[in-house]
Amino acid sequence: MPDQSSPTRPGHGEFEGVAAHYDHLMRLVPYRGWVDYIESILQRWKVSPSRVLDLACGTGRVGSEMRRRGYDAVGADLSEPMVHECRKQDPPLPGIVSDARSLAFADGSFDLIVCLYDSLNYILELEGLASAIAEAYRVLRPGGLFIFDLNTTRALSTDMFSQTDLSGRDPLRYDWHAHWDCKTKICRVEMWFGYRDETGEREFVETHYQRAYTFQEVTGSLKNVGFRRYKTYDAYRFSPLTPWSDRAFYVAQRNDS
Repeated sequence: MPDQSSPTRPGHGEFEGVAAHYDHLMRLVPYRGWVDYIESILQRWKVSPSRVLDLACGTGRVGSEMRRRGYDAVGADLSEPMVHECRKQDPPLPGIVSDARSLAFADGSFDLIVCLYDSLNYILELEGLASAIAEAYRVLRPGGLFIFDLNTTRALSTDMFSQTDLSGRDPLRYDWHAHWDCKTKICRVEMWFGYRDETGEREFVETHYQRAYTFQEVTGSLKNVGFRRYKTYDAYRFSPLTPWSDRAFYVAQRNDS
């Protein structure tokens, strides 16, 4: 396997080599179940959105499922290779390359913004997270919801991202090693991939970084930009967060009154 001792810098090379193989890698992820949960949140909050932004959409699986259910959904992601995969979904998701901290949309463009699968953990500075939250507020219409999830400190600090599948039974093999820094609250994951098809085998490496944010940091940023109504849930349920929660869901509503 290639040398992983010299990881790439944050923001360089993430979701580039893996983009063409991402949907295969995540083939067991229950995207429809995620959208079911989003719709249960909408029912609980009594919101009926039409125009939806799938923020940090990746290959567009969530946004595509929302389009299949009748929403006018579009995607935005920082990774151009991932956005290119959006057109391959069924139905295709219209997507653009855009940074969550500086969105290429006009004020009040959306009724709903969803940002799932710990995408905002990839922002490594609190100021950057605050900018992304401010941008979500800006492009939401009054009454609109911003729904996002984050990996908790427990998830990032317990080595759950060290994963290996080198069995050879699958065309895509991988070997991941996670490194947690308790001072910076950043988890670095060094990833090796091998992909085999009729043309031969290719290898590539990526280094991913995620930062853990506290409840106080996130809710403080929500309040600072103007979100007055917000709620936090243990992922895929409506229970409060606990010290054992691996993923936190945040729901914030723009209310200008």
